[in-house]
Amino acid sequence: MRTWRDEIVKKFVNQPYSLLLVNDRDFLLNDEEILQQLRENEYEVIHFSDSIFIRYLYESQLKEKVKKNQIKLIFFSNEENHTYFPYDFLQNGYYIELKINELFPKFSSGIVKQLDKEVFDDLYSAHKHYQGSPSDKETLEYIVTHVYKIVHELIDSEVELYKLLLSIHYEQKQLPLIVQQFLIEKLLDKDVFVGIPLKGLITSSSYFFQYIEKQWATFVHQLMELKEGSVLEKSPLYLAHPFSDPDVRRLMNDLFAEGYIRKVKTNVSYSLPTWMKHGVEVDIDGSLHEKFRHLHGKIMEQITSASRYKDWMNIMELMAEYKCSVLNTNKQEYESEVNDLFRQVNEKFEKWMMESYHSLTSLPPIPKPKMVHHIPQFLASKRGQNEKIALIVMDGMSYVQWNKIKNYLKDKGFSFEENSVYAWVPTLTSVSRQAIFSGNFPAVFSQSISTTAKEESHWKTFWENSGVFKQYVSFQKGLGKEDYEKEGIAAFKRPNIKIYGAVIDMVDQFIHGAVQGEKSLMSELHLWLNTDYLARLLTDLHRENFTIYITSDHGNTESIGIGRISEGILVEQKGERVRVYTDAILFKDAAKKIDGISWTGVGLPKDYYALLAPYGQAFVNKNERIVSHGSISIEEVIVPFVKVIPSLGG
Repeated sequence: MRTWRDEIVKKFVNQPYSLLLVNDRDFLLNDEEILQQLRENEYEVIHFSDSIFIRYLYESQLKEKVKKNQIKLIFFSNEENHTYFPYDFLQNGYYIELKINELFPKFSSGIVKQLDKEVFDDLYSAHKHYQGSPSDKETLEYIVTHVYKIVHELIDSEVELYKLLLSIHYEQKQLPLIVQQFLIEKLLDKDVFVGIPLKGLITSSSYFFQYIEKQWATFVHQLMELKEGSVLEKSPLYLAHPFSDPDVRRLMNDLFAEGYIRKVKTNVSYSLPTWMKHGVEVDIDGSLHEKFRHLHGKIMEQITSASRYKDWMNIMELMAEYKCSVLNTNKQEYESEVNDLFRQVNEKFEKWMMESYHSLTSLPPIPKPKMVHHIPQFLASKRGQNEKIALIVMDGMSYVQWNKIKNYLKDKGFSFEENSVYAWVPTLTSVSRQAIFSGNFPAVFSQSISTTAKEESHWKTFWENSGVFKQYVSFQKGLGKEDYEKEGIAAFKRPNIKIYGAVIDMVDQFIHGAVQGEKSLMSELHLWLNTDYLARLLTDLHRENFTIYITSDHGNTESIGIGRISEGILVEQKGERVRVYTDAILFKDAAKKIDGISWTGVGLPKDYYALLAPYGQAFVNKNERIVSHGSISIEEVIVPFVKVIPSLGG
């Protein structure tokens, strides 16, 4: 069956030109399957976002190959017109425009442009059967019903509203703003929803989960206050509440197991219906066993079909909840199970990384960032006029540690809108953190790739190029070791600071001092969180009207030493999970001797070669247990990118 992707790819098949310049103002190439198909047709695809970098890359590595027809090259831009490309490129290349109205001519292009590409498969099928006009109103009505499968006329009770909201937020459906606004408008007209904060519940997953957690706690406590001997399932309170609906409570059980909402802690649950005990914490061991069984089964189910970058992001979130919960129990049997699962996941993830990671580097930074260097580009594109932004990089923080930090901060009243991004490989601080603050591929900062000394300069240059003068931008690293003092935070030293970049490197310090592996790390992290350094910093940033984001440059993983490698001065950089070479011959020779993974070098400087340790292994003394980073395990590569938002009461 022909798909919308086929319509795009056919424009490039059998082209006689070595250089193609593509105007993609509708972000149609923002799709890893299309990019993979183009590579299968022997195209190198590069997003044209930084003219200086592209010029450098073209002149130094690509120009001669294009002239000799040794490579087929696609540069694509999301700008409005073709003049964005340099004149000499236009003279020597072939220009192609991609237009969304050519794919969906019967729909309003203004509506379709606002939809996520995730729904384009369903949209393409629905388009064939559309008989309405191309007006915005008719197009939107049809798409909401036939693509998003939401029949708003049938949402006429709190039960139906809960079902809708649970399907949206738990299944992580990306409803575009225009669909959200459509639903809010339709539901606000219904008297049954008077007093319910529809806007927050529909537009924000974080808001919804906070809301439903409070509703659940109230529901449990109200039932427990009924007089002893009452048949709770027959009480008006129980029968009238949406939680009593079988479809709602089935989804609620998954929310508890996966850590979306917290259970109600109580010493008494004997009188509650059996299904409610999934959301009440009394028998801790039994509750944990059920949770771990659920998470294990769901992760195993998802890795069998994982093929896209978003699939692995979802899996990492589940794995973080699983492992963090297991480490909190300190029980050996659970640790063995979760470690076996992580090995199975990483066996498949490493294979995916070798085959598909390359495609990520060609994706644009909006509507959401996919890689860490996209983060400042995303922030600049979304920043409102005079909006103050703070980006806090928790150096070395994996998703597992974020899970612990998140739960601590939730207890302090914070909430979050969570996303994920991919770190640069090798997952070293000097590579991936520098990519964050420069907003660029590592190849651009080749002269400083082994140091972090240029980060402040990169950060200020990026924002100056984005229209923010350097005097309005501040940068600070090495935070977290000292007692928190507001006076020591650079964001507050001048009233005109609009952009603040900060590095808290406590997690990275705990990593390199974790003599008993991840248990030591989590124990040290717990002690540090209790100093309230992070909570006080976030509170002060909120009070000063900063929009706050938290991310990490790379994660970490526990490994066992396979033996140190003595190569003297031949190796440019000696990492515990990676060996970096600047000479191709030495690199190839080492790859024959060492049981490692030869990395593809995508996005890296020309003479930068990385030999990576396989999962669970490190280039340290034999049988030495360490926590480290540098390679391509899912824990090292996929990291959180989180917006900190006010709590319901804030």
